[in-house]
This record gives sequence, structure tokens and C-alpha cells, in this order.
Amino acid sequence: TVSAIRSKLAQPIPLGYCHVGQVLDASEVPGFAAGDRVVSNSPHAEVVSASPAFVARIPASVSDEHAAFTPLAAIALQGLRLLDAKPGETVVVMGLGLIGQLAVRLLRARGVNVIGVDPDDAKRTDAKQAGALVPELGASLFTLRPPGGVTGVLITASTPSSEPVNQAARLCRRRGRVVLVGVTG
Repeated sequence: TVSAIRSKLAQPIPLGYCHVGQVLDASEVPGFAAGDRVVSNSPHAEVVSASPAFVARIPASVSDEHAAFTPLAAIALQGLRLLDAKPGETVVVMGLGLIGQLAVRLLRARGVNVIGVDPDDAKRTDAKQAGALVPELGASLFTLRPPGGVTGVLITASTPSSEPVNQAARLCRRRGRVVLVGVTG
């Protein structure tokens, strides 16, 4: 593990992708002006050249700290769009890290029933407090799903295993959707 991490750290890659700042020059970018406070999906740096497609103006009522979650929430929202779950339907969220937690809250806000899955107790507790049905570790998900299967499974987990995708396919109803916004084997 140490060797793998050191090898990854030795590679020159840009860190992060949630950037909050002020527009320095927008002379060739319609819709923005110098001084605008913006969030972008750009690497962390003092100065970035961000594509206008990946930049949004931050409302005055939103703090920089909250705005920094925008790119992460956008990942969760893209997963929700692809799932296309309706109020009253049931979706499984596999992986309850930050993007999974955002997805749970967004789905619950839409009136979607959520089953949250993660090996970490604290993450399962957070999802449960947000309104997700969270099975005990090792409990069968098949007993919790509605008859016929769930509407969809959103995989936000990061694992070298392919098991989340295989399990997701078994949990879904006919024409159910499996959406992967995380990383699996």
C-alpha cells in the first residue's frame, strides 16, 4: 500500500477539482465580468483558466465554503438525472462517502426512498439520519428491496472490485438503471 501511494504521489497531477475564486479577466467570455465570485471544476491553483462551461457565478448569500461543494454535488446530480427516479420509487446508493451522502439527501428531497450501503458505521449513521434505510453490515439487501427490485442503483463507491456492479444488477427490477459515478473494477 505504501509503495502504491508513494508511486501515485510521485506523479505530477493537479490536485482537486473544486475551485472558488474571482474572475480576473472575462474580456472574451460573455456572461462574466472581472471581480465576479465563481466556482469552477478546475484544479486547485492560485490562478486557473477555466472553461466557461464549468464555471458558475456564486450568489452573494452563499459562502465560499458551501460553494466549494458545487462540483461534488454536480456529480451526484448527474447520477440522479441518469437514474430518473420518481417520488415513491426506491434507489440504492452504494458508497456513502461525500458524493453518496449528497446523493442520499438529494434523492430524499425528491421523495425517493433510499437504501444506503457502506461498510463504514459513521457513514451509514449519517445516511440514516438523512432519511435513508440503512441495513446492518452483512444484512441481505434483497430482503429490503421492494418486490420485483429497486428502480435503480447509484454506485458512488471507489473499489477495485466489480462486485458492486454485479450486486446492483441483481437488485434492480426489469429495466432498472445502474449508474456508476464512482470507480469499480
